[in-house]
Amino acid sequence: MRRALFLLGLLLSACSLSLTVVLPDQTLNLPGLGDTGGRVVYPQEGLSFTPPPVDVVRGVRVDGILEASQLLTATLEFYARTEDPGDCDPVPPVAPSVYLCAIGPDDEKVGEATFSGTSRTAFTLQGETLAQGIRQGRLWLGLKYQGLPSTPLTLTFKGMKATVTVGF
Repeated sequence: MRRALFLLGLLLSACSLSLTVVLPDQTLNLPGLGDTGGRVVYPQEGLSFTPPPVDVVRGVRVDGILEASQLLTATLEFYARTEDPGDCDPVPPVAPSVYLCAIGPDDEKVGEATFSGTSRTAFTLQGETLAQGIRQGRLWLGLKYQGLPSTPLTLTFKGMKATVTVGF
């Protein structure tokens, strides 16, 4: 019986493959918020892209680079959502291009990035909300942080590629 289950598992795992979905760059122009106060900063415009041409997505991992317009020493938490942040907790836009939202059921922490006196750092994101957004071709990536400069700061997500595992 164990052998039959092992062989079945082996066959099913052989029925999966990975696809790469290139995601567009995203820029967040932060208005000098040194601390988000436990909330998440989202851009008003989400990422739009062509989703993978499959229905059965088993997992998603997004890798990329986060660039800052100045040297930073901080850890930033990434959040993802598939619903427009304009519909989140009614906090008015803090700048013309971003929303500050309380964390709710539409938000999922999907990773972190640490700057150590640098202006660039690599990141990896994973999570169910991220997978759902990749399947739909629409996604918002946001940040929660503290200890950033209180002067305007630009953060740019660059070279993002989603590795999508599909199969049974």
